Amino acid sequence: MSSLDHHDSLDFLCISTTGWDEIWGSRQQIMLRLAKSGHRVLYVERQIGFEHLLKHSKFRRKGTSYMRFQKPVKVQENIWRWQPSVVFPGRYYSQALNRIGQSRLAAQIHTILPQLDFESPVLWLYPPHSAPLIGEFNECLSVYHCIERFSGDQRGIKKQIMTRQENALLSKADLVFVHSNGLQALYKGLTRHPIEIIPSAVDVEHFQWNVEIHPTMSVIPEPRLVVMGTLDSRIDYKLLLNIASIRPDWHLVLIGQLVNTPQSASPFFRLPNVHYLGQQPFEILPSLLKGAKVGLIPYRITDMTRYINPLKAYEYLASGIPVISTELPELFPLSEWIKIVTGKNLNHEMQTERFVEEIEVAMLSETPQLRNERCQFARKHSWNERVSRILEVIWSRT
Repeated sequence: MSSLDHHDSLDFLCISTTGWDEIWGSRQQIMLRLAKSGHRVLYVERQIGFEHLLKHSKFRRKGTSYMRFQKPVKVQENIWRWQPSVVFPGRYYSQALNRIGQSRLAAQIHTILPQLDFESPVLWLYPPHSAPLIGEFNECLSVYHCIERFSGDQRGIKKQIMTRQENALLSKADLVFVHSNGLQALYKGLTRHPIEIIPSAVDVEHFQWNVEIHPTMSVIPEPRLVVMGTLDSRIDYKLLLNIASIRPDWHLVLIGQLVNTPQSASPFFRLPNVHYLGQQPFEILPSLLKGAKVGLIPYRITDMTRYINPLKAYEYLASGIPVISTELPELFPLSEWIKIVTGKNLNHEMQTERFVEEIEVAMLSETPQLRNERCQFARKHSWNERVSRILEVIWSRT
């Protein structure tokens, strides 16, 4: 870690866990605002393993491109994206295989940095297995931005290896940002310096546009209840199935990419009042939410979800719609604005009844004033504010 003048423009080498054009979230939001602040960013997209090519058609369609060495692509002023070539599988099952993969990634990045005149960058890490990269790039600062407990829902040897990998990263990084109070408490004592909390936020201006309802949404009958974001094993599909079955006059609209969806979710998706729109461009999300009566956060409570601070909560609020969630600990500080259905030990039938009651109350009590108050609250949680705080912390540590 080297000393910097606080007026210097920084170079950020961001090792991400998602592609630039994939699900738009905190990784892209933060890097975009750093670039707009005059800093330069090389956004390294997720490492695709051979196992991804075998399991996922979206990666197979571009399979040959992952085999070739790619050049960095400028996406806008001060920011470049770059896709590493494919890596061997097993990084979460073997420390040795992971070190080989990270060494190969570092070698590729070393050929890219001189092309962009990057010297002594801030090394910004998202993958929990990326500790071997620290010290490889003469970085002025190494940052681990932990957005979830990656090992939380894993089992067996994979859980053991991922826990060791993340603990190594926590202990080696100069600076650790986490998304939630729970993660800060969980990792206390594992880092060399105090952990900083940077909660989720929202692109306020984007979600508060005065937009019309998107045609895709307007053809769906009202009332529309929205579930937005990655649709994976965190979602309580049984709860959604029960809600949709009890109230066939309500229409549940799911917006997002299906990832490792359990087979048990199939009956839910077959219901006539369930509408799956797939992953939608970030640009049209405000017009889709414009047609929603309620935003739902129907997560199961697990060793992973109990530590997350869901981005969708802030995006729902910025759109002005009421929000109803399962009992996520990180949302309790927002309970004035988000209705949290408590009773995680209830059976599904009783939990469903409570959800249905809260949805009914939210729709019946809705007023223009309440929508405006939610929007105003969301304005206090902008990505611009979060990135300003990030830069303050970085300057204080360099």
